[in-house]
Amino acid sequence: MFCFVVVSGQQSIGMEKINKDFEKALHYVTSDNPEKAIPILNQIHKEGKAIGYQHAVTRVGHTLAIIYFNSSDYDKVINLDDGFLKVGEEIKDYEKMSHIYRLKACAYSELGVLKKAKDVYASALEYANKIEPGNGKQHALGVIYGNLASLFIKSGAPQDSIFASIEKSIAAADKITETDNLYISKKYSLIAYSYMILANEYLKSGNQQLAGTYYQKAYKIHNTQPVPLVEKVVLLNELGYFYSEQKDYEKAVEYAELGLAMEKKASFPQLRKVLFESLSKSYLELQKTEDSKKYFELFTALNDSINKNDRSALSSTIIKQEKQYKDKAEKQSLIYALLSVGLIVLVVVFFLYYKKKKQKQIQKIKSILKQLEEQHHDNKNDVSVSTIIEKIADKEEEIALMPPEAEEKLLEKLSDFEKEKHYLERKVSLPYVAAAIETNTKYLSYIIKKHKGKDFNKYINDLRIDYIVRKLNDNPTYRHYKINVLAEEAGFSSHSKFATVFKAYVGSSPSEFIKYLQ
Repeated sequence: MFCFVVVSGQQSIGMEKINKDFEKALHYVTSDNPEKAIPILNQIHKEGKAIGYQHAVTRVGHTLAIIYFNSSDYDKVINLDDGFLKVGEEIKDYEKMSHIYRLKACAYSELGVLKKAKDVYASALEYANKIEPGNGKQHALGVIYGNLASLFIKSGAPQDSIFASIEKSIAAADKITETDNLYISKKYSLIAYSYMILANEYLKSGNQQLAGTYYQKAYKIHNTQPVPLVEKVVLLNELGYFYSEQKDYEKAVEYAELGLAMEKKASFPQLRKVLFESLSKSYLELQKTEDSKKYFELFTALNDSINKNDRSALSSTIIKQEKQYKDKAEKQSLIYALLSVGLIVLVVVFFLYYKKKKQKQIQKIKSILKQLEEQHHDNKNDVSVSTIIEKIADKEEEIALMPPEAEEKLLEKLSDFEKEKHYLERKVSLPYVAAAIETNTKYLSYIIKKHKGKDFNKYINDLRIDYIVRKLNDNPTYRHYKINVLAEEAGFSSHSKFATVFKAYVGSSPSEFIKYLQ
């Protein structure tokens, strides 16, 4: 018990330290030096694994993905250690898994690999739907639908698809309750982002009034709610572009400069590049050539740097995908080869089994035909084929049910019944035969069981099969008859019943037997 308390206490202390380190790392994430959070997060990852604090591990994965994405290091987002997702699956931390998949999808989208982005968004949605009901689930769904709207825009999807995705995002955001301070910012961030997408779409379709309305609605949220810094910079950039399109270059510069000032508090190279370009164009329109030149040079230098990184990331991604495709193809080839070998073995085994089975059937048929021939030469036609096929094993003495003289008389009548082939009649039944040989059903069953070694039905079926086997063997014409004709002549009610009984006693089907005789 003492050891347990000590271990638990040490784990608790370790978890407290990790949580404090997280606070320190998150401070850097939202600062102008987010890369300083990376070594802290790597240490948390190591310590979390050591003490079994798995939720810390998934949180590290999510936070690293955010840092890499905001730094435009898309290759690192895409190639984030799969161990984070594996741990998430083990502990059912579907919320972090959903966000990691979403950020990977965003990275693919930024690199222009749109089909892959769509597939990864599907994984993000799958895990978002597994999250327990509550704010976390609604936030995850809202962000994914918002990002999907951006993907639809890039892929040139119909505007209806974009608006439908935005509606889903806003609907999810509206379900976030404001009782949890942690999610208030996230709720309004989602709504503001959705308004911005709507504004962009209305601007593209020429409805500048509605575009301006939605931009200002988003801006109002940013000024009244604690929205993340990066989203404020994004909106200010969009406002700068909007007023530049309206030829209100003073306002365009105002919003772009404000965005650039905010961007300095963090580090978002892609946004900084766009702001440089926007300012260069707006200052040029205002005939402030020196300012325009300054921002154009800043834009060119940063653009070259980002493009170089993007090409490297895209190349790395393509190489990785090609390797995955090659590995998959090799694996499939191996599977196909193993399946082919397995199939060949199966075919050989089946062939040997079938061959052995056929040999047994042929041997049985030969044995039957040989003994039929011996019976013919010895004038022992009263011996049935069924007697050849199946010997009576039980030779125990039986208590006499009737006097020997009566038994002998009934056996003579039964022999006449067989010689006259009354068993071929369809109406044959136990009462019918009993009446024909002038006895009762009890005595008839007794005689057949004692002297033939079988019940009445088996006795009649054997006689019928004996008859057909002899006909097929002695008269080649019968071999050309259809099975249903043979069944009818033998007294069977259906060809299927005839075939079943025939195979049970001869060891092969009627058609196989005929084929052998031919």
